[in-house]
Amino acid sequence: MIVVDTNFLVLLIDPESTQNVNREADRVRHFIEVLSETREEVMIPAPSLAELVAGRAQRVEEIVEAVRRLKSFTVQAFDPVIAIETGERISGAMEKIPLSQRSANWKVAMKYDAMIAATAIVRGARALYTTDHGFEKYLEGTDVEICLVRDLPLPPEDPQQSLGF
Repeated sequence: MIVVDTNFLVLLIDPESTQNVNREADRVRHFIEVLSETREEVMIPAPSLAELVAGRAQRVEEIVEAVRRLKSFTVQAFDPVIAIETGERISGAMEKIPLSQRSANWKVAMKYDAMIAATAIVRGARALYTTDHGFEKYLEGTDVEICLVRDLPLPPEDPQQSLGF
């Protein structure tokens, strides 16, 4: 089982709303096609879904329908066990990041990232797929691998390319 974060979902569901650097949306779509053949479960943490909707509240019905159509995807509720793990992960990260190195919105970013990481830890995910380097501090000491979208393979090119005549 793998966990995906908000950035992954944006690239999958709403790629026009973000910069598609390095063809990341193509990489995500291809990855999901390959993954559907393996039938591996893909978990969406409830905080990721919340972040996705927050920037697109006027399109909530469309987003809910898009998530519902994703085969092998499940949304994981934020439950008491994940909440406790989140608190422990935040506490550990705060001890390691000096106040002078914390960004202006560190509390909000820390909470969402920690909730997503805690979901992966508690539910036994083998990997967390993201575009964000911020998860390392929350997954330290666990077996959850961080997989960056930019490292996913691109879909195969069509060998029959058209000529521009």
